[in-house]
Amino acid sequence: MFARFKKTGHLGVQPGRGHKSTRSDVVEDVATAIVEQSIDNVVGCSSACAVSRHLGVPYSTVRNVPRKIVHFFPYKINHNQQLLAVDREKRLTLALTFLARVEVDASWPWQILWSDEAHFHLSGTINTHNCRILDMEKPRTFQEIPLHSPKVWCGFTATFIIGPFFFEEATRNGPVTCTMMAKRYKNMLKNLVVSQMQQQQCLDSITFMQNGAPPHIGLCVQQFFRQQFTNDRVISHAFPSTWPSRSPDLNPCDFWLWGYLKNLVYRGHLVTLADLKESIALHAKSISVDQIQSAVEQAVHRLQILTS
Repeated sequence: MFARFKKTGHLGVQPGRGHKSTRSDVVEDVATAIVEQSIDNVVGCSSACAVSRHLGVPYSTVRNVPRKIVHFFPYKINHNQQLLAVDREKRLTLALTFLARVEVDASWPWQILWSDEAHFHLSGTINTHNCRILDMEKPRTFQEIPLHSPKVWCGFTATFIIGPFFFEEATRNGPVTCTMMAKRYKNMLKNLVVSQMQQQQCLDSITFMQNGAPPHIGLCVQQFFRQQFTNDRVISHAFPSTWPSRSPDLNPCDFWLWGYLKNLVYRGHLVTLADLKESIALHAKSISVDQIQSAVEQAVHRLQILTS
């Protein structure tokens, strides 16, 4: 400060220093290039590097224009299930059939058991795609992970929840998570799901909904459904009322239940598989009737949108 006073005779900031503003014509060119590039892009995005090369403008300027001058904000891209051309026709067919039955019986959606499975991971796993270890030699570093992550089945109507049930095998050291196969799935339905439906006194009126996962449509499972529910009370692949492939946005288990449960379960400190199972069961049982009714109403609304 003393040197500055001795040199200039004052303590003020010398002119010409500090942040230089970007010229208005450069701002306009950058903003225009960003918009034009986003129009041509499949997902509506543009590249700062590409705009910088195209205009011959510094990369830092291209980064600053949308954020600090035009006041754009960074948003994350959302991933949706890819739909094939044939899927749209099948989704529309389901929606029309579904809503036609609602016209005859408005309470029918309340009698559907919406079901699905989801994985719950007890411990986090390292993303080996973007995690690197810097060393002089290749380290022998491994992360132990379970062979199968716990897979949970759950179903609900507009008035009650069935489950959650876990796909496990009994061993000498206790239950061990196993893969879901058609035979295991059928045994779970027969021994656990049907039993709870009988307790609810709804076995003769419920329509069972499931997606077309391979274990769901094994021959032994199809035979079980036809004996227990008949063709008319099953919404699934291989049945007259076919659930369309790649449609998690229509199943309330997918678009609501699993996300809701995981958000609650992962807040706690889970150490063992027993802790995980207890937490899932506890939070599933705490779901209110209003919540599941709202989820069913949302499913009906989404089917209505398909026909509009």
